[in-house]
Amino acid sequence: MRRIALAILPALALVPIAARAQDADYRRFLEQTNAAAPPPALQALQAQALDMLRGNARAEGRCAPSAVRLERLESATATRIITQGVRAGELRNGWTMYGRAEGCPQPYLAHFMVLRLADNSLRVVLVNEGETLTNPSLMRDMGHLAALAATNLVRRTNPRCDGAGLRMGPTRVVDRSRLGAYSNGAYFSGSWSEAWTFLVCGRRVEIPVTFTADANGGADYDVRGTEGRIFD
Repeated sequence: MRRIALAILPALALVPIAARAQDADYRRFLEQTNAAAPPPALQALQAQALDMLRGNARAEGRCAPSAVRLERLESATATRIITQGVRAGELRNGWTMYGRAEGCPQPYLAHFMVLRLADNSLRVVLVNEGETLTNPSLMRDMGHLAALAATNLVRRTNPRCDGAGLRMGPTRVVDRSRLGAYSNGAYFSGSWSEAWTFLVCGRRVEIPVTFTADANGGADYDVRGTEGRIFD
């Protein structure tokens, strides 16, 4: 499965954090971080984003896009990987954005994470393809469970499937009607549903996932593997 930005700060994954939206100290932390490290211009991210897309396309044997049109640069300061990275002194701030890959027979929407490192340099990381309301930290926490559900579904029709060629495909938002409080890249209340696609053992599988936000910027999740579908 394509790895999301998570491997960048591996030591931080187990650090607990209290990030309640209503906590005054936490709100002050967000405000100070965003003031000290404001968002970069999209133009400064263009070359890295295109390089990421081209490298990923070559690795997967697909058409490499000739251009990417960036949009929707948004704060991700409240996501755990950014909050912990800033507090550990490894990051100054972080954002998410989308890019429309162009120049191939099938253009697609890519989802990126943008990191401003401690030395003030910028790093662009490809998170996934398609639209999602799930922040990269949450996607890291449970993405392997959705991938396992996809593999198990294929194994029902092909017991010899050993997970060969497993990678994450596009995601899409199915229901956002119950979304609640949102701040700096994380939902602090409400729920939403998505469908995540995986390619495994030559089959394309879609797994439904439901999220219920907690008060800490994370969410409980329900990977509904028994409701998954094999398309081809």
